[in-house]
Amino acid sequence: MNPKHVGEHGGKAGNDNYITEGSLLKALLIVALPIIMSNALHSVLEIVDMYFIGQLGEASIAGGSVSMSLMMVLRILFIGLMTATAAFVARAYGSNNHDKIPEILAHSLIISVGIALFLGFIGLFKSEEILLLLSRDPVAAAEGARYITPLLTGIFSVIILMLIVAAFQASGDSKTPMFVMIAINIINIIMNPVLIDGFFGLPAFGIAGSAYATLIARTCGIAIFAGIIYLLPSYKSKPVRLPVHFEFRPKLLTDILFVAIPSAVQMGIRSVAFILMMWIIAFYGEAEIAAYGVCIRIDMLGLIIVMGFGTAVAIMVGQNLGAQKPERAIQAVKYAVAISVGFICVIAAIYIIFAPEILAVFGLEGEDLDVGISFMHVIPLSYWIIATTLVLGFAMNGAGATRPGMYSAIIGMLIVQCSAAYFMMINKFPIDFIWYAIVLGSISMCTMNYLFFRHGGWLKKKLDLDGES
Repeated sequence: MNPKHVGEHGGKAGNDNYITEGSLLKALLIVALPIIMSNALHSVLEIVDMYFIGQLGEASIAGGSVSMSLMMVLRILFIGLMTATAAFVARAYGSNNHDKIPEILAHSLIISVGIALFLGFIGLFKSEEILLLLSRDPVAAAEGARYITPLLTGIFSVIILMLIVAAFQASGDSKTPMFVMIAINIINIIMNPVLIDGFFGLPAFGIAGSAYATLIARTCGIAIFAGIIYLLPSYKSKPVRLPVHFEFRPKLLTDILFVAIPSAVQMGIRSVAFILMMWIIAFYGEAEIAAYGVCIRIDMLGLIIVMGFGTAVAIMVGQNLGAQKPERAIQAVKYAVAISVGFICVIAAIYIIFAPEILAVFGLEGEDLDVGISFMHVIPLSYWIIATTLVLGFAMNGAGATRPGMYSAIIGMLIVQCSAAYFMMINKFPIDFIWYAIVLGSISMCTMNYLFFRHGGWLKKKLDLDGES
């Protein structure tokens, strides 16, 4: 038997796996496009949430904004777990060790219980205090607590759903999660006005109704997935399910954590850097902070497709390393970088040329608009660097090598970007120089990720699927 077709744990890689066999470009597109659609739907849902919350008045808008900022920070606790779960599942699927996937999922669920209990405690007892520290506005903190308290208390449903989605995608099925997410978003959008404003005889919960709508939609999503997994004949032979006979393996649990923690730290550093940049820019004035907030959101919209290809290439790397095909994994990364850079350059050109019109749509005018235009004439020039950084980072995460991304974030975002921006601010450089500091941080991160990628240590990353060694 040709050894390159043997999985690292002894399983023979099946020849019907389109991710490890056949056209790489076709496989990348098959995996990426549904993920991109799911990401776009999530962005639409966030806009819809903010729209309905915005109808409640200024206090609800402020409370919702500060709550969502806190939620972005707290999400790092389970985003790392999603990354680790996907890496283990992809490796198991690629090496044809499908029987290990239910065990991996079960152990990830055990970790998620601990995360959910911790976040639930914060939601029940500490949410308003934390929001008050962030906003320094008792009214906004109280209103924000009405939203985030039920959301954190019921966060387990959100984490479970994300774990299931990650497992499906890592096994090469990104279409099923896309269709389920469509259903979830429809439910969420319908329930938002019903619970916020109190239709059909239900009480008006105000801002809390948005949180209840989110939890109801996620719970429905879990129920839909359960029906698909256990009731549809075509899915009964697929590996994404809970084990029939569960055996607790402490080594597997700790191995998942060792992959998850650096990923979570990386996300945490990004959140801290974002908060520090907001603090630095706030010294320039209200126009600068308002423009920065809007421009960052526009940035995220432009990166949806890049994030989709990054997630897809992480899956392809994990499966191909499991199938003992490192060269195919490397080639998949090259394709993903090329496509992502090509796409993001088009977006950058649109942003630069039509910056005034785009920013006006988001409500910027006068001095706010001028600052936003200065941002859009600098940052998009580095989009190709950001796209390369993200794809290389996702690729190494897909191999289970999450430490390189953590080191890159520390150096690029904290040491280079934030330090340079702080230096510019205290020396009273114009706001344009803050944008150059952001570009400098992006270049540093890209350089670090590229060096880690070229070194090739991520190709040798071993994941113990048995949890016994």
